Amino acid sequence: MFLKVVSTTLLIFLIASKTVVSQTTAINAEISSLVRPNWEFESFWAIPRIGDTKPRVAISLLAGKKTINVRCLDLEYLEIKKTFKPKAKLEREFLHKIMCKSINRALQNTVGLGQLVTRIGMEEVGLRFDFLNGWIQIIKIPEPPQPVKEMHDKGSGLDLHQQNT
Repeated sequence: MFLKVVSTTLLIFLIASKTVVSQTTAINAEISSLVRPNWEFESFWAIPRIGDTKPRVAISLLAGKKTINVRCLDLEYLEIKKTFKPKAKLEREFLHKIMCKSINRALQNTVGLGQLVTRIGMEEVGLRFDFLNGWIQIIKIPEPPQPVKEMHDKGSGLDLHQQNT
């Protein structure tokens, strides 16, 4: 009896997970096919290791408008990180800036993207762009960087400055 319950539960879990994966793949394909005609990813193919740089963006609909708001997460999070770690760097930052301009232009010129975002049912959708293959993938939007707790603990340098003044 226990074996039947466990095997049935496992079977249901496998079927449900397969359905979720196939739906995500279908939405990724739909977004890619919608945006690809407006996205000039082929013009980046001459850049060495272009497949290693996959910028992440967050898109949302502006309230009451059909305009899409695009945030380049890698560049935005770099600026946040620089507030508490001034020497923070983003590998290939200039390339990220150019890619984000290309992505922004493509998303603004894509007809029907707003309806797709509405159909997904999320306020903000995270996307990762693969400039080598022309593929767009829905991702979970990562949390913004936070200052490390150790920076404010005793011995970090902040307390020494306060003691000396």
